[in-house]
Amino acid sequence: MKKMKTITMALVLMMGMATTSCVSTRDTVRINQVELGMDKSDIQKLLGTPLFKNANENGEKWGYRKYVGEMADAEEMYFIVKFDANDRVTAYQSVKAPNRHHKQM
Repeated sequence: MKKMKTITMALVLMMGMATTSCVSTRDTVRINQVELGMDKSDIQKLLGTPLFKNANENGEKWGYRKYVGEMADAEEMYFIVKFDANDRVTAYQSVKAPNRHHKQM
């Protein structure tokens, strides 16, 4: 019984960590609703708080983490939304996340 409780708690924790600031493959429907011309509030309502924001004089980029594939072998990706100076979506794309696992020598 104690082992079952421990496994259940571990699964709940993993699920919580996997959903923090990310858009999972089950949320692909929401990603597919992103359209050119939407404003920042539309994107915030649709996808939530971005993982990161980068801004310059030309506009801003918001990035969301998403995972593609089965949970055990999921590939980490970023869904990037670009806004112009008027806060309207001008482009969006998915890009592969950089590999953070470096071999130490």
